[in-house]
Amino acid sequence: MKKLNLESNQSAVHEFVEELKKEPLLQEYDITAANANDFYMLKEQRNNCSSCKGLAHCRNTNEGHALHFENEEFVLVPCKYKKEANRLAKENQRIKTLFISKSILNSDLKDFDATTPNRKKIYEYILKFIQQYQENIFMKGLYLYGNFSTGKTFILGCIANELARKGIESLVIYFPDLVVELKNSIGNSRLEELINYLKSVDVLLLDDLGSENMTPWLRDEVLGPILNYRLMEEKPIFISSNIDPTTEDLRMHLSITKASSDQLKGARIQSRLEGLVVPIELDNSSYRR
Repeated sequence: MKKLNLESNQSAVHEFVEELKKEPLLQEYDITAANANDFYMLKEQRNNCSSCKGLAHCRNTNEGHALHFENEEFVLVPCKYKKEANRLAKENQRIKTLFISKSILNSDLKDFDATTPNRKKIYEYILKFIQQYQENIFMKGLYLYGNFSTGKTFILGCIANELARKGIESLVIYFPDLVVELKNSIGNSRLEELINYLKSVDVLLLDDLGSENMTPWLRDEVLGPILNYRLMEEKPIFISSNIDPTTEDLRMHLSITKASSDQLKGARIQSRLEGLVVPIELDNSSYRR
């Protein structure tokens, strides 16, 4: 059965309409010569949808949409695959990333390996944090530390995606590259804009703290004010790092030199971190199931 040629004779039109009326999908509708082609398209598109396996396989004219007849009108309605794609796109809009691969948007907590005690602790902490955040109860973020390739960045991505599903905006940022951008922005409005955003975003996720070249300016004019603001305003922060915060290593990194004044400033920054995050070591287990 092919779409009706509108220039066909009355006999052909009548035959076309009668054939359509016999279609199981169309028996509830009042089909006439005036709407026959629209109902034919409706039938074809519904058949396409019945065997479709995803948007990449969509055979309809308008990808992810099918013709429906509602309230005496033909309307395009998104299919389940299109609705899911729209939902994911809306969630991804709530996740801002800077200097980090967009692949982080694919991180999913269900893929996280929680088979070791520390990983289980991290998994449970994330779930509790999401719940507490929704209830407007302040809860510290996490300071994830450990060797390279243990999945710290992946976990930050999981957290950002879980937050997005709850309508919470977050910023995931690769800290060493941020430092370069900040230095390049000295003397123009971009610097102030970046620092204000890092202060005010709902949830901040800093990846790879400690890999940057720490300087007095970075410590005292950037990192310190950001941490202080977020601590005072109870705005959570999550951090990944290769530096163990339970040893002197982090304080030494933040102090830069052994001068007593620098040691004091480094200790002050570390104190602010302690008010914002809970440190958990990430072991070398495979971070995906």
